[in-house]
Amino acid sequence: MTAKNKKALNKAMKAKKEGKPVNAEETKKKQSTVKEEVKKITAAKEPKKITTAKEPKKIAASKEPEKIAAQPEPKKLSTQPEPKEEKKVVKKTAAKEKTTKSSEKAKRTAKRVKEETATPKKAVKKASKASVKKTVEEPKLDLKNVSLDDCMWRLNEKGADVSYEMVAAMLLDEKDMKKVVKGIAEDKQLSDATALTLLQAVVEKISQTMDIKAADFAQIKKAMAAFEKGKLGDDDEANAQLYLDAFKTAEKILMIAQRKQIALAADVSKLLGSDVAVFMEHFFQTAYDLLPSWQYSDVKFYEDFAYAILSQFEDLYELHQLRIQLDVADLYIKHGDFGQGDACYGYILRDNQIKDYIYYRYASVYESIDINRAKEIAYGSMQYVDERYTYYPQLAEIINK
Repeated sequence: MTAKNKKALNKAMKAKKEGKPVNAEETKKKQSTVKEEVKKITAAKEPKKITTAKEPKKIAASKEPEKIAAQPEPKKLSTQPEPKEEKKVVKKTAAKEKTTKSSEKAKRTAKRVKEETATPKKAVKKASKASVKKTVEEPKLDLKNVSLDDCMWRLNEKGADVSYEMVAAMLLDEKDMKKVVKGIAEDKQLSDATALTLLQAVVEKISQTMDIKAADFAQIKKAMAAFEKGKLGDDDEANAQLYLDAFKTAEKILMIAQRKQIALAADVSKLLGSDVAVFMEHFFQTAYDLLPSWQYSDVKFYEDFAYAILSQFEDLYELHQLRIQLDVADLYIKHGDFGQGDACYGYILRDNQIKDYIYYRYASVYESIDINRAKEIAYGSMQYVDERYTYYPQLAEIINK
């Protein structure tokens, strides 16, 4: 209120008090002016009552939200050192405080994103070691129930180019299966763990299909020695077992020679460490003594097998060719096949110069079967045999019976 207005107001109040007349229009005007002045004064003083500077302090003083947001991430997600908690400086104004909060929140968000997307060094190192270990370790393949053909196919898909014949030939030369696997792996330059596992399975499965291999040689040698000590006796079952075991052993010896393409029994003897010629001599004699009491089909089977042995071994052919022919002819006659037996003897006599021995064998085989046929054969030999021949006395004895 200006001094002028204040003075006029006082004057009017005094006149009213004293009962003096007051100019109503002037008084009304002055009162209006005074009211305006009062309003201005009141409006100017009212803001002082509101402490707007202190309100932000109350809001900023609440630190709970910032403490929660500022907590470090778990150690599992980061190998970086845990950030130290810094004291927040409360700004004086609400605008600056809001800016600071936004800046801090943005930094924390960027840091969290970086930590979540980054791969921890320890985790990388551990994963790297695990990867190397997995590469080095041999894969565990269960191939027991997988067929040989399937294993061969899988192996050759790896570029091995391995054949049954190649593996079988190696197993016939080398008894140690591990050396066979190693030799093939080196030759085919196989280093892949899966390929080596497949190769091991292939070698084992081929070994199981083979009738004869180098790993069996020691057992064959043992069987040869046992047979050479054995003799036929009164026990028919024991005699039969002796012959069957000898037949199987002779069959294995023949297979070794055929698959290794060996033409001399002497070479197989070196391979086995036992005399094949001695073994075969005993085998032929056992068959001749035993087969007359066996079935006729057994004679046929023995004939084919004996000739297969002579065809394979040149040295045994020179030793036993005539003997096997005579033995087979005798066995036919003893089994009652006289036509086949006589035909065999007729062929032998035409192709051989030692007729005294052949005629003696021919006549003697009939002695216990048909004496007249025996005498007839002996008598027919006299046109070729005289006193100069070794078996002349034996033939003459048969004639005189």
